Amino acid sequence: MEIELIKNIIAKGEGVLVEFKKASSNVPSDAYETIVSFSNTQGGTLLLGVEDDGIITGIDETKKHKILKDLVSAINSRDCINPPLYLQPTAIEMKEGLIIVLQVPVSSQVHTHNSKIYIREFESDIDITENKGRVSELYFTKSSIFTENEIFPNLHFEDLDQELFTKARNLIRSNRSDHPWMTIKDEELLKEASLWRKDFRTGQEGLTLAAALIFGKDTTIQSLLPAYKVEGIVRQKNLDRWDDRITLRKNLIDTYQEVKSFINKHLPEKFYMEGDQRIDLRDKIFREVVGNIIVHREYNSSLATEVLIEKHRVIATNPNKPHYNGPIDLDSFNPFAKNPNIRKFFTALGWTDEIGSGIRNTKKYLPLYISGAQPQFIEGSVFETIIPLGHFSLAPFSNKWRGWLELSEKSAAHLETSLGKINLSPILAESSWENILLNLVPGWTQKGTRLEPLDWPTKQPVTEEAIKKVPGWAQIGTKLFHNKVRYLIAILSLTAEPIGLEDLMEAIGYSNKGTFRKNYLQPLEQVQFISKTDLENLSSPDQKYKLTKKGELFLTEEGKVIEELDKQ
Repeated sequence: MEIELIKNIIAKGEGVLVEFKKASSNVPSDAYETIVSFSNTQGGTLLLGVEDDGIITGIDETKKHKILKDLVSAINSRDCINPPLYLQPTAIEMKEGLIIVLQVPVSSQVHTHNSKIYIREFESDIDITENKGRVSELYFTKSSIFTENEIFPNLHFEDLDQELFTKARNLIRSNRSDHPWMTIKDEELLKEASLWRKDFRTGQEGLTLAAALIFGKDTTIQSLLPAYKVEGIVRQKNLDRWDDRITLRKNLIDTYQEVKSFINKHLPEKFYMEGDQRIDLRDKIFREVVGNIIVHREYNSSLATEVLIEKHRVIATNPNKPHYNGPIDLDSFNPFAKNPNIRKFFTALGWTDEIGSGIRNTKKYLPLYISGAQPQFIEGSVFETIIPLGHFSLAPFSNKWRGWLELSEKSAAHLETSLGKINLSPILAESSWENILLNLVPGWTQKGTRLEPLDWPTKQPVTEEAIKKVPGWAQIGTKLFHNKVRYLIAILSLTAEPIGLEDLMEAIGYSNKGTFRKNYLQPLEQVQFISKTDLENLSSPDQKYKLTKKGELFLTEEGKVIEELDKQ
């Protein structure tokens, strides 16, 4: 986990998803109550070596290995946590001292610590063991949320592919030779991996859908999920059909490997020195992309999972059970495991890491693979991952953009820097200035008029034909739309590089601070298109405004992104 992300977590304080524990020389006994409550509720992050008020007091360096060993041993032991969680804590060296971070994903099972059931409410771990109503509700919630947990009483061991157990163990061994699953029988492995379960509400027990997906024969999987398939498509030359294609209806182990091989076949490798280690950036990025579309797919959906490789981007889509709709903020998102048992198994294989690592690692390594590129993740009924294969920004059009929005010449350098941070959709790569405007302007108007706080002027031209009828439409923006639109678009254009209020007003040519805040800044903040840089001290003299990911997508995207934003 990155240090900046940890700083952000600490700055926000404890809550339903975050807990701090003072831990100088040992693991606090109540830490295990928190771990269980996180796993039973929404998941969360436990930080050892941090006081309740967020002050880092640190871990004794000489006790680091002992604490890590004790923590791992306990959460892997049924004597402490049942069923075991098989999590991996991480020691992080902060400026103020050493801390230990443990990310706990929400589990598809109900876990206990010392035979007690805990859930998370606000900043507390609540023992509900004696509350039969709440315990029953918890079991029902687990069974209804996670479709991977569905029990099939007539699914038997002989319906699984025995060779896959050997293959899985070989993969696990190469990742971690001392993993506890290495020395147990196949049937016991299924139970330890939570692929066999008992529903304590109904008394039903047996193999789950996750067991079939990971170890099932092809015929077993196709019988249980007749519409399920994963497709890889290359559409770079033949845009009407495809250049290459694979369709898979098989177990998740083989599916992961074959999709990765398909991507490797069509995208170039690139190596990078990380410290003294030489790593393959293509593998780093698409290991996460493929792992995510498999681990987080909603398997009861009849929609296909797709990986589409185009000339300028890769788009991965998978049916999803969303927790909200819209673009994910890469700096502040809260990950949520959709299929925690499948994820846990993929982690044992070495194909996924801690919950949320897929998005963080893709963000980290993509700019090294494609200079300046940033991934996009859009949550919805279909989860969409967009990996640009080039860095396409509005910076090359900086002078035209400034003239079109009638911005001051003094703002030229700031505008060019700001536009360089705004990722243009790969769809518009190699487009002319006029074509970019014809693609962007209709989306602004269609979406803007549906965002009530913006009071977006109506009756603006939205079709190519109507736009082209306006004299000088590509030279001066106000010939094409209302002056208020110019202000709104100018603010979004200038805030990708944080900018202060006075500099922003000067660049745009606006003089009244009160009306500027009321009519433009506050509405844009309300729809979450911009935000202040210092939320802790709103009256700071150094306060600036910055563009959000949602604001960037509004400014540069079209089609599906506009539709997803509409759902919020």
